[in-house]
Amino acid sequence: MYLDYFPYESLRPYQDRMLDAVYDVVSKGDHGVLMIDAPTGTGKTSCICAVLAAAPGKIVVAVRTVSQIDIYIDEINKVWSKTRHRPEIAYMVGKQKICPLEEEFRGESVYAGCSRLREWTKNYVSSRISKSNASIYDPATDSIPEEEPGYRTFCPYYLRSREGFELNGTVHFRRSSRALDVVEGLKKKITPPSDLPDSCQGVCPYEIMSLYAKNSDIVIMNYSHLFSPDFQDIIFQWLEMESEKVTLIIDEAHNLGDGVRAMNSRLLTMRMIDLAETELEKFEGTLGQARLEETREKASWRREGIRVIRLLLPRLKRFLMSKQERMQEGEALMDADLFRSFLYDGLDDIDEALSNFSDIAVAVADLNLAEGDRENLQDDIQPNLALVLLYLMDVETAERNPSYQRKVAVTGSGSRKFARLEVSNIDPAANIRRITDNVNATIMLSGTFSPLEAYELYCLGEENRSQKLSIPNPFPKENRLLLAAKKATTQLEIREDADNREEISGHIRSIIECIPGNVAIFFTSYPMMNNYRNVCLSSCHKVGKKLCIEPRSSDDVPPLLQEFFRLAGRGGGVLTGVCGGKLAEGIDYKGKALNGVAVVGLPLAAYDEIQKEINSYYARKYGKEKGMLIAYTLPAINRGLQAAGRVIRAESERGVLLFCDRRFAEEGLGGVNGFLPDWVRGELIQVDAKEGQDIILKKIAEWKTEKPLQNETGHEGPQMPRRAKTRKSGKRDLRELARSLGLGVATPKSPAAKSAQNPATKPAAKSSRGHTKGHY
Repeated sequence: MYLDYFPYESLRPYQDRMLDAVYDVVSKGDHGVLMIDAPTGTGKTSCICAVLAAAPGKIVVAVRTVSQIDIYIDEINKVWSKTRHRPEIAYMVGKQKICPLEEEFRGESVYAGCSRLREWTKNYVSSRISKSNASIYDPATDSIPEEEPGYRTFCPYYLRSREGFELNGTVHFRRSSRALDVVEGLKKKITPPSDLPDSCQGVCPYEIMSLYAKNSDIVIMNYSHLFSPDFQDIIFQWLEMESEKVTLIIDEAHNLGDGVRAMNSRLLTMRMIDLAETELEKFEGTLGQARLEETREKASWRREGIRVIRLLLPRLKRFLMSKQERMQEGEALMDADLFRSFLYDGLDDIDEALSNFSDIAVAVADLNLAEGDRENLQDDIQPNLALVLLYLMDVETAERNPSYQRKVAVTGSGSRKFARLEVSNIDPAANIRRITDNVNATIMLSGTFSPLEAYELYCLGEENRSQKLSIPNPFPKENRLLLAAKKATTQLEIREDADNREEISGHIRSIIECIPGNVAIFFTSYPMMNNYRNVCLSSCHKVGKKLCIEPRSSDDVPPLLQEFFRLAGRGGGVLTGVCGGKLAEGIDYKGKALNGVAVVGLPLAAYDEIQKEINSYYARKYGKEKGMLIAYTLPAINRGLQAAGRVIRAESERGVLLFCDRRFAEEGLGGVNGFLPDWVRGELIQVDAKEGQDIILKKIAEWKTEKPLQNETGHEGPQMPRRAKTRKSGKRDLRELARSLGLGVATPKSPAAKSAQNPATKPAAKSSRGHTKGHY
C-alpha cells in the first residue's frame, strides 16, 4: 500500500485522489499515461510514494533542471527517516557540475578535456602493466604521482575508478574495488549532487554516479537523457534497464514538449565546419600511412567520399558567410530550394553523395579522429563530420516530413555577427511516444498543465492516449485575490491607444502603490517592459519602493534577486521582468518575498514567418481551432500562468494576482478564459483600473485585521481531516489505521475531489514489491 511509503502523518486536500490515480495507473502498467494538473501545494512530489509501492522495477524521474533533483532527494530523505523503507536513489548530472578538474580545462570544454585525459590515463595504465611483471594494475596498490594542475598527463580520479588487466596481449579495464566500495557506501545514505564529489574518496564522481545509477531503485535524469536523439536509443542499454519494468515520472511536464523540440534540433555553425575540415585532414593522413594495405575497392569509395566532403564543406562555409553578411540579427526560414541547388550543384544523386559522406564520417569515428567537445553516453567525442552529415540528412528529411522546419539564425556579439543553420522537428509527440509506449507507465506532473487535452495532443499526438486528472488549488481562497482586466489589452490593434495605455498604467500603479512590500510586474517582451518603465518608476518614488529590472545576462540575476529579497523588509521592491524570462519561472518567491504579481498582456510569440509555418503544420494536423491552440495560444497561456504562479507559494501566504489583459477573462475568438484552470476561472474578478484599485485596497485592509487562514498541519500545506487522533492521545495515526484496514487511502473523498476529472478510483492494493524497497 502506498501509505506505507508516505512520510507524512496526514494527507493534503485532494492528495488521496492524486495518489490513488498514480497507484492505479502504475499497477496496471500496459504503457499507461497519467497527466496530472496540480497547483502548488498539492504535494505532487509525493506521487513517488505511490510509484514506489506499485512499480515493478526501476523508477526514472525526468527533470528539466539540476535544482529539481534536490526536491526529490529531500522527499526520499523523508521516506528514509519516517518509514521503514530505504529506496536507493541515484541521479545523472553533467560532467561540468561534478568534475573535480573542471577549472583546470583552459581553452576546451570539460568534455573534451575529460576525453583527452581519459585516453592518456588508459595509456598510463597500459605502460604500468608493460613495465611490471604483473598482468593486473590496481590503482589502490600504486603510488600515484602528484602532477601540476592544468598540466596533467592522466586523471587521478579516473585512474582510481578502473583496474587494468592484460588478456591475450591486450589491456582491458574494469571497475576498481575502491569504486565498488564507494557505491556500497552511497547505498547507506542519501547524497545530494553538491556532496557527491566529497563522498567519492578520490574516485571520479561521474563514474561513481553512472555505476550507482545502474543498480539504484530510483534514478533522476535530465529530459535530454531520455528524449534527445543522441541518447534515446542507448540510455536503457547503458543503464541496463528493461523498458517494460521502468516507470517514468516527468516533472514540470508542461516544459516537456518544448524541451523535446529543442533537443531534436540540428545546428550547423562555422566552427563545426572548421573542425570537420580538421578531421578530414587527419583522416587523409592516416590513408597516406596505410596506402599500400588498401584494396582498390576501399580506395575508390574513400576517394569519392573525400571528394564529396571537399566539395560540400567550402560551399556550406560560403552559404553561412553570405547570411552572416546580409541578414539582420534574428531568425528566418531558409530557402531550402536555393540552399540545396547551391550545395549539390554538380552532384547527380544527393542520397549517394551523403552515403559516401557517411562512409568517411564513420571511419573518422572508428579511428578516434574526432575534434570538438560533444560526448555521447559512451564518453566518445562525436566527430563534427558526423554532425555536419546529420544536419544535411535532416535537411533532406524535411523534404518529405512537414514537421521538420529549416531556418537561418544570425546573432550578434559587439560588432561581430554569427550565423547558424538549423533544422528542427517542431512536433515532439513521436519522440515522446518512443519512450512512453515502451515503459511500464508514465506519470506527467505539472502545476500549469491546463488544458490537459491540448497538452495531450501536443506531447502524445493522440486524443484519449492518457488518463487526465485536474486538482483544485488546496490553499484557502480567502488568502488570494485574482483579478482580470476588463478593458486593458496588449493586442496589436489598440496597444498604443491612449486610453488603453492609461488603463494598463492604472493597473500597474494599483499593484505597486496599493500592495505593501514586494510586487512583480511581468510583461510580454523587453520593449514593452521598457515602455512602462517610467510608470513603474513614478509609482515606486511615490510609495518609497525600489525598482529592480530583469537583466539581460543570467550572471546578473542572483545579485538582483538577493537585493529584491532584502527589500521585502525594507519598504519593498518592484521587480519588472518578462513572461518566460529568467525571473518568471523556476524561482520560489516564498514568504514575504512577493505579495502581488501583474501579468501585463497575453505573452504570445512573435507572429513571424517561422511561427506561421508552425501554426500551419498543427492546423493541418488537428484542424484550425485545436491546431492554433496548441501551436500559438497554449505556450502563451503557460507563460502567463507560470509568471502569475510566483506569488502564494505556501498556504499561509497572501497575495494579489492580476492578469492585465482582457483576453484572460474572455471566451470565444481571441479569449483564453476557457483554457485556464477551473479554480482560476472560478475566482477571477473582471475589473477596470479604478475598480481594481478599490478592490485591492479593500482586500489589503481586510488582511491587515485578520490572521492568514490555514489548516492545522503536520507538514507543509493544508491537510485532509484525520480519522484518528495522534499518538499523544493513545490513538492510531492515519498510516497505522490504513495498515490495519488494508487500505491504500485512509481519508474520505471530499465533494471537491469527487468532481475532479477522472472517474472514481479504487482503493489501493498491496505493494507488489514486498516489505522492503530495494530487496524485491
